[in-house]
Amino acid sequence: MPDVSVRPAVTCPVCHAVCYPQLEKNGYWIVRCSNCAFLFVDPMPTEAIIAAYYATTYRGACADFYPKDRSRRWRAFWRSLWFIPYVYHRDIVDLGCGGGHMLSALCRFARSGTGVDLSENSIAFARRSFPEQRFFAEDIEAFAKRELRFDFVFSSELLEHLRSPVVFMETLRAITRPNAVVYLSAPDAGHRATPQDLAAWSDICPPEHLQWFNETNLTMLFEQYGFVPLRRHRTTQPAHSVFFRRVG
Repeated sequence: MPDVSVRPAVTCPVCHAVCYPQLEKNGYWIVRCSNCAFLFVDPMPTEAIIAAYYATTYRGACADFYPKDRSRRWRAFWRSLWFIPYVYHRDIVDLGCGGGHMLSALCRFARSGTGVDLSENSIAFARRSFPEQRFFAEDIEAFAKRELRFDFVFSSELLEHLRSPVVFMETLRAITRPNAVVYLSAPDAGHRATPQDLAAWSDICPPEHLQWFNETNLTMLFEQYGFVPLRRHRTTQPAHSVFFRRVG
């Protein structure tokens, strides 16, 4: 196990307080903020390591195959009904769209749909399966530079994979119009069902997952960038399911 006594001080990217080592797993240290309890990997794996992992090997997808394709289409069909008030006749984007199943389902009601994912093989499948939508195989920083704007952002199981919450929030600011709505799902480190022994929690799995929020620090982060809580769904599993609205 690494020697924590020689580690430099780490600053929380959410509230800027000092963070301390919490646990080690899979050869990575996870630190906890002493103020807001934000958990994240430090040091982070390099961008090159992450890009290589997602570019061609993630989930074993290809243009002709995506795991559980049929069941994903079915679940997306029914789940999309929940979002009709937020997507109806609006321009929408799915950040971390995978094979495009959810975006395609939402686009039954939306005006236009765009999907973004770092996985080139997932996007190859999405482009072939859902040609009516527009897809980009790139990271969210590159996508933000396209200067496209949307009324609704769907982001499910993406945030925990990213190296920086700041990059995620700056992307949201760059791609949303005033009063846009953002839907986010991600692991909830503060949920009552989260194991006390964090090392036993399946969502603590670096280098795939790299950061974990509770309700308080997630709200704090969004408010810093001009997004206020709109609606939260309480779940029995340790996961966030929350809507934010951009103000201004």
